[in-house]
Amino acid sequence: MAQYIDYYALLGVPKTAGEAEIKSAYRKLALKHHPDRNQGNKSSESKFKEINEAYEVLSDPKKRAMYDQLGADWQDGARRQPPPGGGRQHDGGFHYDHQGGQGGGFEQFGGFSDFFQSMFGGAQGFGGFDRMEEEGGGRSELDMEAELQLSVEELIKGGQKELSFSYRAGRRTETRSISVKLPRGLRDGATIRLRGQGREAGGHAGNLYLRIRVAPDPRFEIDGDDLKAAVEVMPWDAALGGEMQVPSPSGPVTVKLPPGSASGRRLRLPGRGLPRKDGSHGDLYAVVSISLPEKLSSRQLELFKKLKDLS
Repeated sequence: MAQYIDYYALLGVPKTAGEAEIKSAYRKLALKHHPDRNQGNKSSESKFKEINEAYEVLSDPKKRAMYDQLGADWQDGARRQPPPGGGRQHDGGFHYDHQGGQGGGFEQFGGFSDFFQSMFGGAQGFGGFDRMEEEGGGRSELDMEAELQLSVEELIKGGQKELSFSYRAGRRTETRSISVKLPRGLRDGATIRLRGQGREAGGHAGNLYLRIRVAPDPRFEIDGDDLKAAVEVMPWDAALGGEMQVPSPSGPVTVKLPPGSASGRRLRLPGRGLPRKDGSHGDLYAVVSISLPEKLSSRQLELFKKLKDLS
């Protein structure tokens, strides 16, 4: 039996939490445990992966509904015990089928710790990259659909992505590994069509449609072609100006902070956003967020009181 992991407890939110509350909790925890801030800390690295898995499920309405209903067994829908306090048993397989029918569709397998690994592997495969397509276009019974998760860095770098997936072929379970070429301009929700990589029958082969899902990144918020990064600065730096470190997909960038910068001020870093189909790039915006140290010294408190009296 797969182990039940309480995603809500991992993020510290109630089961009634809305999208905004879940996203806010995720961003705080992910920033705290991000590998860039905890280099060499295996505990934080493990926690960061768990937090991302929890957010990946709870931020997706369909996956969240399956998780709430089936608990540890939400991915394959086998007959197992529901999570404590709710859910019900379920018959049949949990699969992605573009027609929504029973059997014959794409099906994922694996437990909690295989959540992200179930889609990715190291083997070179069939290639067959065709082109990016919009939804529709007349799918056939042999077509399959799967989800391909990409990081912000992968959207920018492009190149090849190794993909492994399992699916039901009659009474058998087939596993396939392929290499996918990532075109420029991919965005969340886009579709890549791999010609001839679907199910086979009667000498014919369908297509495999990969639905792009951009993995959440606590450092950035995607806004069209642009990226926004919240940067915490101390009140005295905001007032007097100085330098601040801005995260970017290619590494931290040092940016001059103008004097008198209020919270919410945006500083534009041109060309450091997401790539477009025409070869250009969006921008990266550093959004100023004024913060205070958790503990102020008596001298700092005294100076703040003087500043208040002078205001």
